[in-house]
Amino acid sequence: MSTLQVPRKVNSPVGEKEQDLLFLISLLDREDKIEFVKEFREDFEQQIEEKKLSKTAYYKFLNGYAPSDERILQIAEMDEEAKKWVIERIREKAEKALRIIAALEGQEK
Repeated sequence: MSTLQVPRKVNSPVGEKEQDLLFLISLLDREDKIEFVKEFREDFEQQIEEKKLSKTAYYKFLNGYAPSDERILQIAEMDEEAKKWVIERIREKAEKALRIIAALEGQEK
């Protein structure tokens, strides 16, 4: 039995910024996404004015529903501060993960 070998992309090349940002957004948990809505409320309100978001969806977000990754991506692409917020939040999570990994590896030795 023969199998077809298909080359895999291990890391996306630099330049696919939208996909890279979407990947970072996917690492946010529900609480982060809800905090994002509260932090960037004005951007969501602007989307309502532009008819890109319904008031009902917006009020659901304010009451604890997490927006989709794509919705957060839309905000992050139009607001540099929102993009920086996502990057910083993921940086904090990554640093914490690395500290935990280092501690666990230290226990194994």
